[in-house]
Amino acid sequence: MAETLNLTFMSGARDGEVVQLATTGSPPTVLLGRNAPCELVISDDPDMSRRHARIFWSSSSWMLEDVGSSNGTFFGEFQTERKLSAPTAIKDGEIFRVGLTRLRLGGAKNERFATAGAAAKAT
Repeated sequence: MAETLNLTFMSGARDGEVVQLATTGSPPTVLLGRNAPCELVISDDPDMSRRHARIFWSSSSWMLEDVGSSNGTFFGEFQTERKLSAPTAIKDGEIFRVGLTRLRLGGAKNERFATAGAAAKAT
């Protein structure tokens, strides 16, 4: 079953654009960067590394991790933004920055886990 992840651009030329990405591998993962083979290519950001960050599923939540970028990956709103030094749990609606590009995790759907959660609530 293909897993999908939705991200919303919160800045730049693509502000407001929602992208739905198919995850790859096990665990489900989305790679963000300036070039292919990243699932989300952001080529118009001068601070974006070729392979910048990844979002992956870990037991019960999505995790955000910098993968050795030159300019860092940041988590949170402008006033509370912090640079990531380790994988960090991220929830729907939370904002992060890769390069100069701000993104919001929005509508993250993982049907296998959603179905399991619904079944657990029904019992």
